[in-house]
Amino acid sequence: MPMNHAFRTKWAEAGYRSTCGSAAVVLPPPKKFLRVYHLTTTDHAISNIGLSRIKLARFSDLNDPFELLAVNFREREVRTVVRDFKSTYDSHTGLLCFSADWTNPVLWSHYGQKHRGICLGFDIERSLAEKVRYEDERLLAELSDNEQPHEIDKKLQKLLLCTKYRHWHYEEERRVFVKLKEAKREGSLYFYPIDEQLRLAEVILGPQCDLPIDEVRDLAKARHPNAITFKSRLAFKFFSVVPMESTVP
Repeated sequence: MPMNHAFRTKWAEAGYRSTCGSAAVVLPPPKKFLRVYHLTTTDHAISNIGLSRIKLARFSDLNDPFELLAVNFREREVRTVVRDFKSTYDSHTGLLCFSADWTNPVLWSHYGQKHRGICLGFDIERSLAEKVRYEDERLLAELSDNEQPHEIDKKLQKLLLCTKYRHWHYEEERRVFVKLKEAKREGSLYFYPIDEQLRLAEVILGPQCDLPIDEVRDLAKARHPNAITFKSRLAFKFFSVVPMESTVP
C-alpha cells in the first residue's frame, strides 16, 4: 500500500505524535496495545523473526552504568542498600527495551548496527510497559527508621527502575520487566516469546541495510502474517530517518 498521510490523524487520536515514523505507513494499534520499536543488528533481527522470540537484557549488561543507581549517594547506608538492590534485582529480573519511535538517527547509530541493522516494531499490552523518566539530577532518598535492612520501599524501587540521566532522552525508552524464571533460557541467555502480548507489527530495514527486502518480507510474512516490512532512508530536509516510500507494501 502507498504512503497514506491520512493515517496521521488516526495516530494523533490514539495519543501518538502524528510525526511518528510509521504514522503514514500503517494504522496505529488497538487501544489495548502500545506500538514500540526495538533496533538491533540484522543477525539478531532475523533470528528474532524466525524463532519468534526476543532476548532479555540484563541490568548488569546495559550500556548505562548508572542503571538502578539514580539515587544521590550522600549517605553510606543509602549507597549500600541501593547497590544491594541492584545486585539482587539483576539476579532475578531482566527487561525488554524499546523506543517510542524509530526516526532518530542516533538510535540507528547506537543500536541499529550503524544504520545497517533492522528495527522491529511491536505492539505490547499497555499494562506491561513502563515509561522511562529522564532527570538532570540524581534522586534524593532517605531510609526511614522502620525500614528493614537492605530494603527500599516500592515507590523508590519503581523510580530506580525507570529513571535515567537527561542525556539519554533521545531513546524515549519504554521498558517491560520480566522475571527470569518466566523466560526461556538458552545457555546464559534468556528470551521472551513474540506472541499475543508482544506482537510483531513492523520490520524496518535500516538506510544502509543490504539484506534483500523481499527475502526479509517473505520470512516475516511466513512467521508473522500481519507484520509489514519496508526499508528506511535518510530524510532529505531534516536530521531524521524516514520510510523509503517505494518499499512500503
